[in-house]
Amino acid sequence: MSDERHIMRVLDEEEIFGKERKQIENEIGLLQMQILWILSRKSTHGYDMMKQLNLIKSTKITQGTLYPSLQKLEKLKLIKREKNDRKVIYHITSEGKMIMRDVCSDFCRTFYGVFQDFVCEKCMDKQ
Repeated sequence: MSDERHIMRVLDEEEIFGKERKQIENEIGLLQMQILWILSRKSTHGYDMMKQLNLIKSTKITQGTLYPSLQKLEKLKLIKREKNDRKVIYHITSEGKMIMRDVCSDFCRTFYGVFQDFVCEKCMDKQ
């Protein structure tokens, strides 16, 4: 089965991402990108977001890390908050969805070759 994967034609970057690289207006970091990704799946409150981030990140996310990132995203109008009883629920905005797609695409394009090499190397190690 592993051999079959290596025989299949691998798409190049241009086929996946297109010729032109889109200029991203708002520079956001990896943590902000992950926050937007979480909120694109489901609106949630800070504590739940912190738990989800701690599951996917190798570094521990604390309130001191999360809330300044949320404030930055809110200032950029990429997320909005809503008071719900005693909790604050965060939602991604339509602008946030567009930026998240652009940043994720740029991230994937930047590391595409690295990912391919890593996956192929791991696959070849198993043979």
